[in-house]
Amino acid sequence: MASPRDLRPQSLIISIFGAYGRSIGGWLSVSSLISLLNDVGVDDPAVRSALSRFKRRGILLSEKHGAVAGYALSESTWRTFDVGDARVLQRRTPPQNAGWVLAAFSIPESKRDVRYRLRSRLAKVGFAQVVGGLWVAPKALEADALYVVEALGLQEHVDIFNAEHMAFRTTAGAVNQWWDLPAIAREYESFTKDFKSLRVTYDRAKKPPTPASAFADYTRALTAWRPLPYNDPGLPRDYLPKVWPGDQATELFYALHDQLAHLAQQHVVDVVDGFSDESANSKTS
Repeated sequence: MASPRDLRPQSLIISIFGAYGRSIGGWLSVSSLISLLNDVGVDDPAVRSALSRFKRRGILLSEKHGAVAGYALSESTWRTFDVGDARVLQRRTPPQNAGWVLAAFSIPESKRDVRYRLRSRLAKVGFAQVVGGLWVAPKALEADALYVVEALGLQEHVDIFNAEHMAFRTTAGAVNQWWDLPAIAREYESFTKDFKSLRVTYDRAKKPPTPASAFADYTRALTAWRPLPYNDPGLPRDYLPKVWPGDQATELFYALHDQLAHLAQQHVVDVVDGFSDESANSKTS
């Protein structure tokens, strides 16, 4: 299993809304959410506490459909998921070298908190600090840089460049200073260690998994996987170790995804429909 931090209630809720909730309108009743989180081992108080935190932060909006209480995605969360899907579920392999994207910014000391948020957001999408207000990433992350800057409203403080590394050291040496490749490798190794036995179990099973078991296992795997494509900037193969743990972890995740995702979605639909039927029956009884 993944570490407790990876599978904390907040992370699991994000996975449920991101992977399943949008296809059914972006709204889930509180009862449905509690039931689904129970399926992955989260008790009722922890679910309600996490939902309250997301409501306070504006990530989820409390809405009623008729007399049924529930939560919907905020507009900004919708956009974040739309951008993030390509990153989390894209079957990335280390690309050929296409150059680099640079984000250069100068933000006054009076806006120190804004500067901190920009640095934090750039790091979260895979950028690394070269020096001061100069950050670098593979060119493929250009759209991520634009999204971060626009989301924070910092266009007047930031310039975005495409660039090549020319001198005075090898690009591989620079890359190893900019990113902590051993740490990224350990994250991939941890994922593989946590979930390889799950794949073996399903590969050896004589019957297809039930939607409920597929949901529980795929949601855990997806939640553990979700941070990895952000922590890994997608560096060209030329700058990675010859044996890169990301290859094995990526193959493992997508094997589980292909086997379980559609059944997991069916379970969510069944749970949502079940509570909808109960609500309708209570109104007519």
